[in-house]
This record gives sequence, structure tokens and C-alpha cells, in this order.
Amino acid sequence: MRSVVILGLVMPLAAQTAPQAQAPPPGALSPQQALALWQRLGAREAFLDSAEAHSEPQSLYRYFDRMDYARLRGNPVLGYYDRGGFKWTGNRVAWHGIGPVTPDAAAVSARAWDEAFGIIARKRNWVIDPKAPIRVSGACVGAVLEPSREEPMRGVCIEVRVASPSGDLLYRFSVAKPTIEDAVGAALDWVLCCAANLDQGPAQGRANGAAQP
Repeated sequence: MRSVVILGLVMPLAAQTAPQAQAPPPGALSPQQALALWQRLGAREAFLDSAEAHSEPQSLYRYFDRMDYARLRGNPVLGYYDRGGFKWTGNRVAWHGIGPVTPDAAAVSARAWDEAFGIIARKRNWVIDPKAPIRVSGACVGAVLEPSREEPMRGVCIEVRVASPSGDLLYRFSVAKPTIEDAVGAALDWVLCCAANLDQGPAQGRANGAAQP
């Protein structure tokens, strides 16, 4: 799962900018590094033209289809997404889970995703309701459980559909963390944070860790 390696290479420079969207501590980056980071964060490319799409063929077409991928824009740090008319409504959310669709992803239990969502819902005061207008479902399309020279960090890659009455938000996101539990929580929290903050202005959205379309 080379997308996690890409994140592993970017994360030290970003000083954990994604997914927590925390500012690097003073003096952590040189001016040249800071410029390179913000240029990378601001870049948006078509997913199907990205290095990730070409280097991770085994992770494709397991959950999203070609039409979905054609809609995605973004970068390896903030992920690839398409708003598609999506609008967050209220505080009720239906959770349909994240399922494994590749052999490596099968090592991450459904319970781990369920627990991560429960933590996020409590933190954000969401009501879990199977009849809610906001519906979250997705798949884990790649995972690294045991670091190696080729894959030096634990991590996950997920594809998530957040549905609303006005349209669906599609998001593909990879993250690397010291533990797989941290990676699961961070990946899901980032995607749902973005979904809940898309309608805020650019400055406020960035302050809350939201990727702006």
C-alpha cells in the first residue's frame, strides 16, 4: 500500500498538518519547507492522473467505480474528494460501517471502525440514527499492519461515501500513524470533519481542519 508510504514521507514535513490540521510548532520548518508544504496542500489534481492511482491499482474499483474516480480531485496529503451537491444537515447520522475489500484491509476489524465512529460521534455531539439524513458508508481499500522497509508506517486507505438529501460526498484518504488504531481513528475523523465543515468559509473551514472544495 504505497499511498501510506507517500503519507509517511509527507507527514514529517507537514508536522501532522493532516489529519489533525494542527500548525507546525514554531521553528519546526524552514521557510523553504513551509513553502513546499503549503504549495502541496493547495494543489488539486485529478485522481485518475495521480501517482497514487497509477501505483495502487490493487486498491482501485473495490468500492468506488470509474465514474466516482473521475470526479475525485485533491492531493496525497488532504486526500481526493468530490462534493457532488452534498450538504451537511442537522446532527443525526446513520452509520453503515467501513468494510474491508482487500486482503490486507481484512486485518482491520469492523469493530475498530465502529468504535472509531462512536468516539467521533460523541465528540461532535452527533445522534446515531439509522433513519438520519446523513448516511456514512465506505470501504477500507488498503492497510499496513506491520511496518517494513518498503512500508515503514502503519496506516489505512479508505473510500467513503457520505450521503445527504442533496447529494453525496465522495472521499478517498490515506493516513499513516504509529498504531493502526490511531490510523483508523484519524482517517475517519478527517473525512467526517471535512464533510461537516464544507459549507463554512475558507478561513473558518481551514481553522476547523476542513478541506475546501
